[in-house]
Amino acid sequence: MSDRMLENYFQAKEVRLYYVKTKLEDSPILLLHGGISRWEAFETIIPELEKYGCVYALDLRGHGRSDKEIGKYSLTDYVFDVVHFIKEEINSEPPVIFGHSLGGMIGIQIAAYYPELVKGLIIGESPINLEVLRESSKGLAKWKRFSENYSENKEEDRIGEDKIKQGKEENAVMELMIKSVLLTDSDVITAMVDQFENTFMSYNIELLFPMIKCPVLLLQGNPDLQGIIRDEDVKKALRLLSNAKHIKLKNAGHTLHIDDKKATLDAIIPFVKKLLGK
Repeated sequence: MSDRMLENYFQAKEVRLYYVKTKLEDSPILLLHGGISRWEAFETIIPELEKYGCVYALDLRGHGRSDKEIGKYSLTDYVFDVVHFIKEEINSEPPVIFGHSLGGMIGIQIAAYYPELVKGLIIGESPINLEVLRESSKGLAKWKRFSENYSENKEEDRIGEDKIKQGKEENAVMELMIKSVLLTDSDVITAMVDQFENTFMSYNIELLFPMIKCPVLLLQGNPDLQGIIRDEDVKKALRLLSNAKHIKLKNAGHTLHIDDKKATLDAIIPFVKKLLGK
């Protein structure tokens, strides 16, 4: 972690949330990572974003260094944590929220139900279609098996370490995923895969999107590169959102800010600057 960052814990209603922030006091920008990830997913773009505001990046409950809360990993649980964080820890002015995947789903609900807490919302590759979400969630089962097997014995530990080294050499996304999944409560994945209906029952874009009045930037990855927002989903989203702009990043897949950092920043920064009057 850069020495420009401060680290701390925030006590939410049920859990302690680990977070980092940049030192400069300024208008807040809040980064919310995806499922089985952690704040470090944004580490490479924070130096650019901090030029325009005070950047906060959380580890969601059950992820990274934040507390685990067995059996309490619904989308609503995450939303309540972040709402309390904004109200009690940021507590200056509403942040611009950039949420990736699960983080974007959280941001969508906060913008819909707590409009006074959001200045603007960047939705980064968050699923628009529930069936797409269901299919992508099924793919997380392999990470649960990896996590459960990792510490079974020393041989598994050695194999896991070898995979981390291999991931670092071959693929930044794989490196992040492997390290992150080992810090994620396996119940997080159980909730997403085996308890899908209960976990995501509050996610209804037909209801939520028309409620969002703040400016929205919808970032879409390339479906040919494993992006999960389809072109037809974009059309639906733009019909439902009253104040939205869409940008498709052709050289990025689902993990936009890792796959194509420059294009992601080129899309985000003008949106942030306009909202923060920079």
